[in-house]
Amino acid sequence: MSKQKILFIIRGLPGSGKSTIGNCFEFPTGEIPDVFSADDYFLVDGEYRFDRFKLTEAHNLCQTRTFTTLRNGYSCAVANTFTERWEMEPYILAAKEYNCRVIVVDCFDGGMTDEELAAKNIHGVPVEGIKAMRSRWQHDWRAGDARPPWERK
Repeated sequence: MSKQKILFIIRGLPGSGKSTIGNCFEFPTGEIPDVFSADDYFLVDGEYRFDRFKLTEAHNLCQTRTFTTLRNGYSCAVANTFTERWEMEPYILAAKEYNCRVIVVDCFDGGMTDEELAAKNIHGVPVEGIKAMRSRWQHDWRAGDARPPWERK
């Protein structure tokens, strides 16, 4: 009997510990799943160089890497903010297509204030950006609309 693949979806505000948690996963077999993030796109020679105009490309690469891993029969994790259900939906659909169990790990704010998150996150997301993400955060993501905002009436 083959083991079921798992897709871990790790969501949380910047600085809440998503990457740290993702890098702690290990299966009883010793398998350590890959952890993908849109932020990976912005790492150039070990330095984080964010460009908001390339966010679509960053998320496309993250999805491609995640979906390829699942299609090839391996478990993995994806760590992005995922403030709303629609941002998670492509991953949820891919997991279903590749017969993977989905486990959502919700870091939200890690018990920190916006100011603490702004000081802690390594990508330079300012307090205003964190406040905006917090304001649209869907605690009950299952009840959220799976359609992107531009497809809603």
